[in-house]
Formats: sequence, C-alpha cells, structure tokens
Amino acid sequence: MKLLSSAAILVLLALSLLPFFVLRSLLLVFLEKLRLKARGEHAEGICTGYSSGRYGNGVEIRFEDGDGRSRRTLSHSWRGTLPERGDTVGVVYLPGDPEVSDVSPIRSLLPNAVYMAVIVPLLTAVGASGVLLAIFLAHSVWF
Repeated sequence: MKLLSSAAILVLLALSLLPFFVLRSLLLVFLEKLRLKARGEHAEGICTGYSSGRYGNGVEIRFEDGDGRSRRTLSHSWRGTLPERGDTVGVVYLPGDPEVSDVSPIRSLLPNAVYMAVIVPLLTAVGASGVLLAIFLAHSVWF
C-alpha cells in the first residue's frame, strides 16, 4: 500500500511541476518580445517562403543584420494577408543577438501583459496546489 501511495505522490509531484515549466516558457517568450520592442534594430527583409501549422500561417523572411550577415526568421503566426514571395517585409532583431528577431512592428504587448496577468497566477495556483496535495498525502501515508 505504501509503495502504491509513494508512486501516486511522485506522479502528483511530477504533474504539479508541469505548470511551472509552461509558465517559464510563456515568460521567456514575453520577455523576448519586450526586449525586441525596447532594444530592437529595424531592417528590411524579403519573404522567401511559407509554413503552416496549427496556430496559423508562418512566413519565412531573410534579412541582413547591421554587420551585413544574412539572417533568417520565421514568423510563426502571421495575421492578415500573406506577403508574396519576394515582397519586402519589415524585421526587428536584437543587435547583440540577431537570431532573436520578429516581424516589424512588434504587436502591442498589452494583450500579452493582460494574458500573463491572468495565466501566471492560475498556473502558479495549480502547480502549488498539486505540491501541497502531494505533501499532505505524503504526511498522511508516511507519518
């Protein structure tokens, strides 16, 4: 019985950590957009191709950074009419790390901030409640 309870507690702890990993990923994406908006350099790129996925259409764009090096970025969720191949598209990139780039202009961060204000406490509460439940179960089984 204790073995089964121990396994259940370990599974519960593992599942409780999942919201924290999701939260970390969301925060990293938001912070990247914030850095691009604050310190990004603008460049003109050329549409070279397309991708499609479950979140919408993406556009592949080639551009040159400030050092003249050719770079590639993929806009994962394009809104509006897709550009034709060969069309000029604005790009924003970080001068110190040109691999961090996105289509210009960076969309308003307000919806992302509102989303984060809702999802951060929710994911934190779900993860913390799972950890507390695991501690409660461990205490009742082992002590």
